Amino acid sequence: MSEPVSTAALWPRPGRLFSWVITAVLVGWFVVYNVMRVGGGTPAGVALVSFLIGAVAGIVVLVLGVYVRRALVASGRIHPVDVETDIPTPQAMDDGQRRALGLAWPATAAAAVVEMVLGLWMLADWWSTPGPTRATAELVMAGWLVFAALWMGWEARNLRDMDAGGVDSVSLGALLSTVLAGVGISRSFATPGQVVMVIVGGVASVICYWAVWRLTRNRGVPTTAIAAGLVAVVSLLLPLLTR
Repeated sequence: MSEPVSTAALWPRPGRLFSWVITAVLVGWFVVYNVMRVGGGTPAGVALVSFLIGAVAGIVVLVLGVYVRRALVASGRIHPVDVETDIPTPQAMDDGQRRALGLAWPATAAAAVVEMVLGLWMLADWWSTPGPTRATAELVMAGWLVFAALWMGWEARNLRDMDAGGVDSVSLGALLSTVLAGVGISRSFATPGQVVMVIVGGVASVICYWAVWRLTRNRGVPTTAIAAGLVAVVSLLLPLLTR
């Protein structure tokens, strides 16, 4: 007979839930934005409406997903992993886990470099654009990329030293940069750089989510890594098809 599941285990931690909300909002916005662009909307014309619709849709899907997850955990069909407590110390890692981090830190460092270059590129592009036609979205995205570059560069150093405490958040950060780069392709913001960002950020997200799976579960299918890969593919193909 299986042990009863604690009430706390039925729900994600507040920090993880917050990261899920951000992801749901951005992915919802990205999908709705590109659907409206396919329907003939202009980038500026659908930006705000698609964000509002996408945010609501993403949160609704997230809420449903959280309750489905709760039911599966309560029934014993899935066993959630607490990344904050289940990641082993460097001394307790096996060779396979060390190899996973050996792949994760260069991928994270590469994503940080691309984020910084792209962020500065977008800032320069925004600054050189005449005032009346400057896009606030470009400035906001550039600000995120510069911040993410500094943060992920710091985390890459930690991962190199086998400190994997932040690998879960790094996975999400790389995925958010990937999704935003897809929006950047649709808006024609430094398009070549955005394409590189989608590829490098997507690869980093997949590798880091795979490392999380390797460090904490190491059984079954690494579904989060697979989902990150699918999001990256859609982030690249969908905006290119709507241009």
